[in-house]
Amino acid sequence: MFFRLFLMFKLLTAKRIIIRFITVSVWSLSFVAYSAVAMADHARILVYGDSLSAAYGIAQQQGWVTLLQTKLLKQQYHYAVVNASVSGETTSGGLSGFAANLATSKPAIVILELGANDGLRGLPIKEMQANLSTMIQLSKKAGAKVLLLGMQIPPNYGPQYTQSFRLTYPELSQQYQTGLVPFMLDNVAANPKLIQDDGLHPNALGQPIVLENIWPHLQLLLKK
Repeated sequence: MFFRLFLMFKLLTAKRIIIRFITVSVWSLSFVAYSAVAMADHARILVYGDSLSAAYGIAQQQGWVTLLQTKLLKQQYHYAVVNASVSGETTSGGLSGFAANLATSKPAIVILELGANDGLRGLPIKEMQANLSTMIQLSKKAGAKVLLLGMQIPPNYGPQYTQSFRLTYPELSQQYQTGLVPFMLDNVAANPKLIQDDGLHPNALGQPIVLENIWPHLQLLLKK
């Protein structure tokens, strides 16, 4: 609103306003088109996850995935980030659409962030492990490196289930020699100031810390 009032104050006639609007619009569209072409030449990073990667409850530009794209550009890594994350997704649901996403995006790197909803619903650990295993294998078969984002859950279903869930990620990482973030919500999950009112999802203040947890492990897989 301020910007519009400023234009009205500075531009004396309606004709000039229209001309300025058209000029800005054309420039903006040209810039977007140029950026899209430039990014099309970049290798791709596919982020395949759930609400933790889909910027649930906050603006998309505040989410760690968007912050990752900005960081890559600033540090002159030539990668375009494709976010195929879906809020509420389980490993079973993720697996059903995974091959199609691989074929469409043709990623050099897959950041696999699934399992939290399996754990919150108490779904069988072996099933979760098998689903993640298949997605890792499909990624490697497609020539993509894999970064697995580890997750932990509250002890609602008992210590054995909780421990088995947590160990799934390092075990898969070791088995398939993938990159691993031990716990993507480290230094976030236990801090109420960084979590939304639902007690589960990082807020805008927590997103940069999530990226900090992921970045050093992802950087090992990047090429300039």
